[in-house]
Amino acid sequence: MQINQNSLSKARRELLRCEYLGPTVKAYGRCNINPENRDPFDALIASIISQQLSVKAADTIEGRVRELVGKKFKPTAIINANVNDLRNAGLSGRKVEYVQGIADAVKRKRLNFKQLESASNEEVIEKLIQLRGVGKWTAEMFMIFALGRIDIFSSLDVGLQRGMQILFGEEAYDLAAMEKLAQRWQPYRSIASWYLWRLAG
Repeated sequence: MQINQNSLSKARRELLRCEYLGPTVKAYGRCNINPENRDPFDALIASIISQQLSVKAADTIEGRVRELVGKKFKPTAIINANVNDLRNAGLSGRKVEYVQGIADAVKRKRLNFKQLESASNEEVIEKLIQLRGVGKWTAEMFMIFALGRIDIFSSLDVGLQRGMQILFGEEAYDLAAMEKLAQRWQPYRSIASWYLWRLAG
């Protein structure tokens, strides 16, 4: 099942019934994940930029990089961008290497986003982690925000960990416990994640 307006409505109705997450769903209203209008390359670069950053810091740096290379991330613009300018926008030297490497892989057709649309979650992760700078977390964010996969829960995400600990306290003591607790939200764990991020601030 993909994320679209119909599935978002179904997900919200189901998650409202959850004794743990329901009050957060009610408080924050409709989830605004909208992958239908999201370019996959743009989403992947945004995920790289946001690695290991707070939402606020990631948004600030992403905004600066967009001012530098254009409103929408394009492979040619990323490749041609001056390294020092990217660094001054807030990217670490390593992240500059990562985003330019991914742009190069797309230009050389080593990465085909169209093929990923029909691939399984496991196949998407396996393909993306071959790129420098892309780990499991980045691949999972890509599946939510670019491919619109509706049932992804990334236990590696710090914000989700914080949200789970707010909801479940000591029950959410490690990644395996969080994954087990999150099973109650199948098949809408991507949408549940959006509400957990709101809860975590």
